[in-house]
Amino acid sequence: MFVPNHLHLIVRAHVEKPPSSEKELNDWLEELVGLVGMKVVAGPTSTYVHDEGNEGVTGTITLATSHASVHVWDHERPSLVQFDIYSCKEYSIDTVLSHLNKFESHSYEWMFIDRNDSIRIVSHGRWKSPN
Repeated sequence: MFVPNHLHLIVRAHVEKPPSSEKELNDWLEELVGLVGMKVVAGPTSTYVHDEGNEGVTGTITLATSHASVHVWDHERPSLVQFDIYSCKEYSIDTVLSHLNKFESHSYEWMFIDRNDSIRIVSHGRWKSPN
């Protein structure tokens, strides 16, 4: 019997090579789902936003166990990526952060939240490239 474990990872990253197209972000989201062993039920769906000051690709993927979403601001240098994955299936933070490094992370900050009985921060961290 499946017992939900409600876990939410939120990441704010600065990257050198952000995804710049819907296909690139959709491929990244599908790869992520495979890496964490989850099941896609809808999507991924991504679109490029051209609004001044908010330029970049944004996307979501719906999972049997919840969702993941990504928003990119690619006109900033380094580019800003805001990302989250919420799931009631356990997953590895390290696996998710390693996958984020496909965008050549310059730095990132993350927060891992347990949402089972209340909202509780389980862990929080920062990383910056030595380069």
